[in-house]
Amino acid sequence: MGKPIAGGKKRTIQYLTLNGKPQPRVPVYTGKNIIAEKIAGISLKRFTRRAILTDENVAGLWYGKLTPLLYHKNDLLITIPHGEDQKNIQTLQNIWTVLFRNRFDRKSVIINAGGGVVCDIGAFAAATYMRGISFLQAPSTLLAQADAAIGGKAGINFGGIKNSIGLFAQPLAVVCDTQFLSTLPEREWRSGFAEIIKHSLIAGGDLFRRLNAADISGFREKEIETILRLSSAIKCNIVSSDPNEKGLRKTLNFGHTVGHALEMASHESASPLLHGEAVATGMVAEAKLSQLAGLLKNDELLKIEKIIAAAGLPLKAPRKFLKEVLIKIEQDKKNEGDRIKWVLLNGIGKAVYDMEQPEQHVTSAIEYVLE
Repeated sequence: MGKPIAGGKKRTIQYLTLNGKPQPRVPVYTGKNIIAEKIAGISLKRFTRRAILTDENVAGLWYGKLTPLLYHKNDLLITIPHGEDQKNIQTLQNIWTVLFRNRFDRKSVIINAGGGVVCDIGAFAAATYMRGISFLQAPSTLLAQADAAIGGKAGINFGGIKNSIGLFAQPLAVVCDTQFLSTLPEREWRSGFAEIIKHSLIAGGDLFRRLNAADISGFREKEIETILRLSSAIKCNIVSSDPNEKGLRKTLNFGHTVGHALEMASHESASPLLHGEAVATGMVAEAKLSQLAGLLKNDELLKIEKIIAAAGLPLKAPRKFLKEVLIKIEQDKKNEGDRIKWVLLNGIGKAVYDMEQPEQHVTSAIEYVLE
């Protein structure tokens, strides 16, 4: 095991406490230059095999930080191509094949070091290989550190629908090392704020006040650990009370019914949206739907649009996606039968779930964000 990396005084920890379950709490660490130290504390030597799963971009940028975590000749660095289109059954099969050929057994462990795609598919691969092996999440993007790596959702895209095949599986720990954010492209950086904004809109509190009062586009290292701590605390509290999304956890889907449909529709075109970009526009649409339902005031809708725009995220999406968006919304995994279940805002900081809305309101809300 490599020596702990020096530096980074501010370190925070949240916990997922799985309601009524016999499993231990899942620590969520946030800080700079903490990956070697925190993973060393988990004692990987107790496992028979170790692998790091990452993508080609992260491997190219952070090879020197990742490989010291592997110390035995049988340990593996597994790389997959970068991008949302890799989150599929073929990539999953490739990962299983590598593990099988290298004789990984049920006492093996995988460290998923990458963005949301790596964390999602890596968790799914671990949770299904040999009926489940241990894994850790080491998210490398702002979006993954704020949301995707926390909470135990794992899955792949299938049939043109986002995350339509998946399960719940909790990692040993989540290590959000902010040093990885230093190499994020500007577009990926902005995209990550969508999930942070979402948490602020469904829970309100200090996170919303900070985002509403600040120049989000100017956030960098000094402020980001505080923002990530506040954001992850909201998600940890919600998931701890409802780990398998039977009730309150559904509020975390705000912006995602339209957002996922937009994202997947865009990936069938020459101009694909990043997840955070699609969710940002989805939040505007679903905030508008909340207004049409009489739940959200007009000035609150304007505040939401202002925060999203301040983060450099899109309020609108191309009109060419309309037909596909409407089709994909009807196939959303959160639906029950033919009924579309929405998460709406009954004011900022007050999310409500399982809301059914008239078709004309839904169409009007989607039209509102298309140009």
